[in-house]
Amino acid sequence: MKKAFMFIAAIVLCFNLNAQGIFEDEQVIVTPDSLHLYFHGCSPHGERVSITNLTSEDLVINRCYSENFRVECLYEGENIAEMGMIVPIGETILLDTYASPIAKDVYGTLFIDTDFGIYTLTLYYETTYGIDENITTFSLAPNPANGFVTIKGENMGLVNIYNTLGQKVEYHFAESDELIIPTSQYPNGIYFARTANGQTKRFVIAH
Repeated sequence: MKKAFMFIAAIVLCFNLNAQGIFEDEQVIVTPDSLHLYFHGCSPHGERVSITNLTSEDLVINRCYSENFRVECLYEGENIAEMGMIVPIGETILLDTYASPIAKDVYGTLFIDTDFGIYTLTLYYETTYGIDENITTFSLAPNPANGFVTIKGENMGLVNIYNTLGQKVEYHFAESDELIIPTSQYPNGIYFARTANGQTKRFVIAH
């Protein structure tokens, strides 16, 4: 009887240790290992970063940064690169990540600074034209937008709206120097407005 009791106690103890995470492989998983970011046809393309919290407490992301790149890490339309966020226990977040070089560097490192350590991703940046060519001569506001965006500029002509996959969402013809585009039907995310003269500007929809 005494041996049976000791055996049952051992099982209970083992169960409790597992419940506390002692035997679990606690870790933070960040994917992918590298980011291939590029500009093509005047539209910047980013890549999605997945961060999974397999630790026994909430994961605090302090910030995301690079020494030689401007970085945007968008979570549901909000840039958390500087303000950070919390990843609850057992959950995964997806960050739409964009980076543009401060100088002419074509590769660098993205640092994800957390209270569990700093995680790194390699940035590879490609472009089909010079960085200085990505200059917009029109304005777009508000940004982030909710119900509408107002675009102002000269000789805009046909204005196409693209999503981050490079797919055309819709188009509008600017009959004057001001164009108002309703955006209430757009899902949250990043979009690009491109005018007939090839000028492109990025904006965010956040309802």
